[in-house]
Amino acid sequence: MSRQMMAKPLLGAAALMVGGLLIGGAGPADTIRLGLSLPLSGGGAIWGKGTAWMCDKAAAQINKAGGVNVQGKVYKVACVAYDNKYTAAGGASVAHTLLDRDGIKYVLAMGTAPILATQSLTERQGDLLFNLSWGKATKGPKFPLTFDVFNSPAEIGPAIIKFIAKTYSSAKTVVMLNVDDATGRETEAIMRPMWKKAGYRVLASMFYERGTTEFQPTALRLASYKADIIDLPTLPPPDAGKVLKDLQTLGVKGVKILDDGTSASAVEATSGRSALDGVYMGAAIPIDGPSFDARQRAISKEAKAAFGDPVNLVNISGYDAMQELVAGIEKAQSLNPHAIAKALPTVHFKSFYGDVGFGGAAAYGVNIQPLLPVYVTQVVNGKLVDRAKVAVSGK
Repeated sequence: MSRQMMAKPLLGAAALMVGGLLIGGAGPADTIRLGLSLPLSGGGAIWGKGTAWMCDKAAAQINKAGGVNVQGKVYKVACVAYDNKYTAAGGASVAHTLLDRDGIKYVLAMGTAPILATQSLTERQGDLLFNLSWGKATKGPKFPLTFDVFNSPAEIGPAIIKFIAKTYSSAKTVVMLNVDDATGRETEAIMRPMWKKAGYRVLASMFYERGTTEFQPTALRLASYKADIIDLPTLPPPDAGKVLKDLQTLGVKGVKILDDGTSASAVEATSGRSALDGVYMGAAIPIDGPSFDARQRAISKEAKAAFGDPVNLVNISGYDAMQELVAGIEKAQSLNPHAIAKALPTVHFKSFYGDVGFGGAAAYGVNIQPLLPVYVTQVVNGKLVDRAKVAVSGK
């Protein structure tokens, strides 16, 4: 099957509008395009659509400020998104479409399986990849053209575990549930040793198939371990809500954690408010707290009106990837991905969070990680409460 034929079914399904952003298609020669490989359908769609919307927001701000100046020539920027369906096959199809058909040289990809499929092309063809992976397999010196855009378990896990240990000193046991795919398997391999290193006994580490709709048997198994802590590191919001609801029906108490929990409203849609009460999240942003200002809150309010979710760790990545790319281009004064990759570790860029530089060598062997804060939040009466803010070391 030709690359063009592989892309056709996806284009038909993904050519749509998300908050004013054109999904799919080519652009003029004086426009720098950031390709987006995102889940725009299925359980992860709220993350994908939000990331696309936030990319568009950053592009609009950059264009309004005058665009990008490269050796005296001014460029506009734009975002081009396709649905990777959170699968390896979808990721491969989108990668071929963006890189080969559309001729885009810079890509942001979400989901470990789609990223693995994309990275096999970007590194070989000399294209730049912004990595929205929850694991470590796609990061490090072996991938000189790949950069992170958000915090993952390597940053979030230690912050959450430290907070839980301090807050619940009598808790000693953990049971984990992850999606049974590349993201879940790799995250489990990161998080389980972290819990053990902190002195906890991991009673079980369970998996379920992505696309599952009935979670009563899974909840029953989780409940049977009678663990002090139930950790759900990789569940998308609809799945997490169903699991929490079933756990509540079974009368399960104890500490519950959504390491990738991005907002109360997204999970509450399937959990109901009472089942979500008290749950901790590692990827939600306490936008109403003291760490954020009126400008950031206004964007979050606009985002929620546009696609149903406030700003969070995941969708902010669309904004930050565009800002990273522009900062790298301006420092390198080149559109060449290799020149941009060389410049990126030395730059500071205009993150949604503020002025941000790069670090991460201790975790990944190279400085490809933006030094973003980690927020530990808790849902109380349907609202996010800021429980801890942890600065990530630049080492």
